[in-house]
Amino acid sequence: MRGQHGLFDDAMSLTAYVAQLLGLYLALSGVLMIVREQAMMVLAPKFVDSPPFLYFLGSLRVLIGLAIVLAHDLWIGTLGTIIYLVGWLMLLRGIAMLLLPAETERKILEVFSRGNAWYTTAMVAIVLGGWLAYAGFTA
Repeated sequence: MRGQHGLFDDAMSLTAYVAQLLGLYLALSGVLMIVREQAMMVLAPKFVDSPPFLYFLGSLRVLIGLAIVLAHDLWIGTLGTIIYLVGWLMLLRGIAMLLLPAETERKILEVFSRGNAWYTTAMVAIVLGGWLAYAGFTA
């Protein structure tokens, strides 16, 4: 997968690596959303009420999104397209976190905390993450 100097030999190696990384992260995040639901429900509003945390998390999402979009500008196959779109989603969400007022972030959190939205998001993360990890490790 990695070349002689730690760089990727080809685009498919980079795609596989990013799929493995994103896949495992998303799957783990989805499982944690279900297993640690109560703790996350208590903790999340406190994060929204902390401007330094929102700035940090927004900046981190922008950085990760930019890294994916710039390093993986490949629309080759389904796997490459999904990775590229996830990168853009992370980048746009990070920009929104930096620009939107805390009250808007609070409303977004309220929407995802009600009813089935929390579990639907968790299941999407698990399924997408599992698929990305599988595709990355078998590429």
